[in-house]
Amino acid sequence: MVKERIDARLTLSRLELQIALLARAGLKRWEIATVLGIQQGTVKSQLERVTAKLGPTWKERKDVLWPELEPEVHQAVLVLQGPEAGNPMEEALLEAAPALPALGLRAARTSPVVRTDGGATPEGITPEGATMDLVEPMDFSSARRALEGELTPGEAAILQLEGLPSPKGRAFLRQARSTQWQLLLLGECRSLYVSAGARFWLKPALAVLSDNRQIRFLQSDNSDEPYRPWWLPYTTSGRARGTNAAYYKLQDAASGEYASSYLRDWIDNDLENYVASLHARMQQRWRALNRIALAAGRGKPRPLPDLPALLAEARRVLGID
Repeated sequence: MVKERIDARLTLSRLELQIALLARAGLKRWEIATVLGIQQGTVKSQLERVTAKLGPTWKERKDVLWPELEPEVHQAVLVLQGPEAGNPMEEALLEAAPALPALGLRAARTSPVVRTDGGATPEGITPEGATMDLVEPMDFSSARRALEGELTPGEAAILQLEGLPSPKGRAFLRQARSTQWQLLLLGECRSLYVSAGARFWLKPALAVLSDNRQIRFLQSDNSDEPYRPWWLPYTTSGRARGTNAAYYKLQDAASGEYASSYLRDWIDNDLENYVASLHARMQQRWRALNRIALAAGRGKPRPLPDLPALLAEARRVLGID
């Protein structure tokens, strides 16, 4: 007995059909919501109604007849699902990233580095928002001094990261999270804190430093809100997650100066190219969604920030005048 086929056009409402077709094509909820000018919650509820009518495997069912996507919609979908293990332009930037300068060839510049071991305060850069744990275990003397309040705020902050909380440590870390490029030192232990926004914009530079083993990721810092601008989903074909602040470990003082100099050079010489690559990718995805929206008889999606505005946002987050 031949199973009767189901015509989706006769089973689903117009909105349900539009959403189902785009979902079958691989669009994510935010993309569907963008092209149809509706809320993501509406997309979710409509997909639930489609599932109630056609069953949980409705996307794969062979007995359901679906209208074909229009050619321009199909081409736009291919753009949205194009090959991307991240941004191709971003990957090209990473591959072409300048070699790390030899240690000691250039003095570190800009933001203050906080010493807590009583030594002179050098100057260097630390990315806005990253932190690192101690390499060596805390000794009894340090623990006692922390509990008795005899440590400096910076020393207490380092021990706070090691699991020995104190009011001084908490206060110092709160201050560090509000400043740019904060590097904490305790003897030979270095802890770099990179804020959420800076971590997003410095992604290629941090990747180079990590690949060259100058810094090592330790843990995310969820105490602050993640960096999640409204246009973030346009930067990737994967799932768009907000960026959290993070702690990184530096090997020694030389690595701190090395990283500081490299990050400053990257900001001076490569930040604009990176922002331009992100903007180009965002515009490509926006144009694809706009084509689908027009084919569906909807208005244009919300305009993206132009390149100068995007660069201004990066400079604002990084504290660049």
